[in-house]
Amino acid sequence: MRDITSALPLAVLESMQRATLRYTYRGILCLKNPFDFALYTKLIHELAPRTIIEIGSHSGGSALWMADMLRAFGIDGHIYSIDIRPVSGVTDERIDFVTADVRKLGETLSPEFLHSLPGPILVIEDGAHFYDTTIAAMRFFAPILRPGDYLLVEDGIVNDLVPLDKVYAKYDNGPNRAIFDFLAETGDRFEIDTDYCDFFGHNYTYNTNGYLKCVR
Repeated sequence: MRDITSALPLAVLESMQRATLRYTYRGILCLKNPFDFALYTKLIHELAPRTIIEIGSHSGGSALWMADMLRAFGIDGHIYSIDIRPVSGVTDERIDFVTADVRKLGETLSPEFLHSLPGPILVIEDGAHFYDTTIAAMRFFAPILRPGDYLLVEDGIVNDLVPLDKVYAKYDNGPNRAIFDFLAETGDRFEIDTDYCDFFGHNYTYNTNGYLKCVR
């Protein structure tokens, strides 16, 4: 397993985190940083996903931004943004906000629904960032992904943030541990796409080692 940390200097990361936590898109809290805005834009354009599944809606800002990206690129795609708390005040014909518990996704998303989703598929795990919730989502969606699809795990950067603010220690490096175990479980089906993770520098992304491509 390659190094899980980001080469971003701590002083830069600290400043960027303060701004990320208050960044809005079209007036809606979005919580994205400049590196991942650029990387998401690149991935959406190159993959041209017909289906985007986002775990962790928060205020709906990132789903709204992705809907606009699909529209700008002329991609006939749809977004399903899932959170345990309902989103209000955000509407777009390309977005369905779904209320569900990431630990019990099967209670809301049926096999028939999942297998009806057109590809390419981009799944984004941006939920609670704890190990159990992260790996639960990864395991749930892995069976529907086919070669060329992506499973993107957000916020492994929480481990790098611990020296700056001990509150991040509560996540116990959840996303990175989940990625490690998931790759071990799935054999050679998925690989870390370093073209995205390291585009600006080693893990210059909040999604450290988190751009996973289904290859088999």
